[in-house]
Amino acid sequence: MKALLIDGMNLVRRVHAAVPGDEGTLEHFEGALESTLNSLRRALNEHEPTHAVCAFDAGGRTWRHEIFPDYKLDRLPMPEQLRLNLHRVVAAIENLGVRCLSVPGVEADDVLATIAVKTAARDGRVVILSTDKSMCQLAGDRIRIRDHFAARELDVAYIEDKFGVAPSQLACLLGLMGDKSLNVPGVKSIGARTAAKLINEYGTLENMLANAETIPGRPGKALIAEAAQARLSVALVRLKTDVSIGINLSQLRWRSS
Repeated sequence: MKALLIDGMNLVRRVHAAVPGDEGTLEHFEGALESTLNSLRRALNEHEPTHAVCAFDAGGRTWRHEIFPDYKLDRLPMPEQLRLNLHRVVAAIENLGVRCLSVPGVEADDVLATIAVKTAARDGRVVILSTDKSMCQLAGDRIRIRDHFAARELDVAYIEDKFGVAPSQLACLLGLMGDKSLNVPGVKSIGARTAAKLINEYGTLENMLANAETIPGRPGKALIAEAAQARLSVALVRLKTDVSIGINLSQLRWRSS
């Protein structure tokens, strides 16, 4: 089994933004749609999967909003023409033989993470098409993260070089740093380098918090004062891998159109 998992809006929005012209026009949408399909065809030809799925957000509140109502509070809305015609994008992708999925209450990333982990557990191989750094949490021997636009692998070596931690520790680092695009608060005084240093020294967030009084300077004080916020931030960026999707892997088999 070789599964190609596509981060739907990551693909669509990247292509949509790259197509020249006025985003408010139907002509721009038509051009973006054709470019999206061409990009997806190229990925299917390149990876030759046995199974393929494209995940989209279902819209509305998710489990992340339940624990933090301000999650993605300042996120810019989707361009109107794209929003109005997104159903056409989904239909066109499914016409290529790629199943599209949306699960209420969770994000597309959680859907992809669940399928990836299940596939890997069955000795399958997975390629995830996404430029979202949160997907790098999954990188390993059987799960590859592919930047389709730059034609490069976001593999374990890349992640360790860029972030200074292993993929399994990435949620901790991203949570401590915070993420303005998601409105994840993080911990004051802790940026990427400090977070990586603390993770490499203490291993886990809980061990870090247990030893916060011995951590010198502002990072130690911030961890003491913002322990609850640190736990919340890490929880917000960590991918769920136990989503109830309602279908089995055999239903994701790709058949070339």
